[in-house]
Amino acid sequence: MFISDYMTADPLTIAADMLLPDARQVLNNHHFRHLPVVDDDGRLIGVVSDRDLRSAFPSSVLGEVERQEVFKTVNKTTVSEIMSRNCSCLGVDSTLDDALMVFDRDKVGALPVVTDEDKVIGIFSMRDLTAAYKKLFGVAEKGSMLIAILDDGKSNSLSRIVTLLDEHEVQCTRLIKIGQETGYDRIYLRVNTYKISNVHKLLQDNGFTLLKP
Repeated sequence: MFISDYMTADPLTIAADMLLPDARQVLNNHHFRHLPVVDDDGRLIGVVSDRDLRSAFPSSVLGEVERQEVFKTVNKTTVSEIMSRNCSCLGVDSTLDDALMVFDRDKVGALPVVTDEDKVIGIFSMRDLTAAYKKLFGVAEKGSMLIAILDDGKSNSLSRIVTLLDEHEVQCTRLIKIGQETGYDRIYLRVNTYKISNVHKLLQDNGFTLLKP
C-alpha cells in the first residue's frame, strides 16, 4: 500500500520568513501539529512543529518581566530560525513500510511528501499510518474477528486453513504467518463472522491449536 492513498494532499505550507506568532496561529486555527516550510518555488526547506513553537515561547514559570522580554524576541523571530532543516520526508511512491521505518528511526510525528524536485505535494502523519494499517488488517470491519493459531509445523498449513474455511463458507479476509525465534510459528487470520465460536470449533476439530493470551 502506498502512502499516496492516505496522505493529506496539497497540505498547507508556510514561508521561512513567517513570524513565530503567525505560525502558531496557523497551527491553532487548523489543528495541525506540523507545517512544511517551503521556498518561493514550493520546494521543502524545513519543518516546524508545535513542539518547536512551544519551546520558543516563554515558559509559564518565568516572572512577568522575563516573559515580556521573551515575547519581544519571539515576536521578531522568523520560522527559519527554529525550523528543522535536515527534516525527514517521503517520496510519492513510498509504501506504508517505508513510512513506518522512517517514523521509528527518526521519532517524528509527520513527514512531508515530496516530488523528485523536492516540491511538497502532501504530508503523512502517524495518524494516517494508523488508519492505513487499520484498513490493511481489517480492524473494526463489520463482523471482523481475529484468530490466532499455533502453526503445527506441518506443510501447507496456510493453504489447509484457507481450504477448510472456504469449504465451510467462512470468509477469510487476512492471513499472515509470523515466525518465532523459539517454538512453532504463529498464524493470524481475520474472518468475517458473527459466529466465532463455530469457527473456533471448526479449526480445533481439524487439528489446529488456537492461541489465547
